[in-house]
Amino acid sequence: MLRYRIRLATADDITFLADVVIEATRAQGRLPDGFDERRWREGFGEWTLAHVLGGSAGSTTSVIEVEDERVGRLRVGRGAGRVELCGIQLRPGIQRRGVGTAIIEDLKAEAAAAGIPLDLAVEKDNPGARRLYDRLGFVQVGETDQECKLRWNPPAAP
Repeated sequence: MLRYRIRLATADDITFLADVVIEATRAQGRLPDGFDERRWREGFGEWTLAHVLGGSAGSTTSVIEVEDERVGRLRVGRGAGRVELCGIQLRPGIQRRGVGTAIIEDLKAEAAAAGIPLDLAVEKDNPGARRLYDRLGFVQVGETDQECKLRWNPPAAP
């Protein structure tokens, strides 16, 4: 497995963060027909910049690095009694090399140490991600038209 580092994103990372989301989604064959990349980038850039500048209480947007190279995006929400994986995308060339699994396992350890669950939502058209979350012990606790709501619960204390 590759060693990774997570650092808080800055305004200088906005273009990279958009690139990695598009690259990952395109590699999965999940970009919708008629996708307007220019328009999407504008909206995503504004939204992400607001998050990076602290516009979303309890949420952090980070860059995932391997060997000092930016390889992914991570967004995590934390609050009273909750840890939520709000989004993780890795460049296609770094996927299936253990980085995503290691990050999620670290988030599970954080949640377990606090005695709280780790929540996430996975889009229904993303079966690869769903298989990963199933393998890592997440169970479905709800759904919307587009997403399955998943949860990992820490083991009960002895």
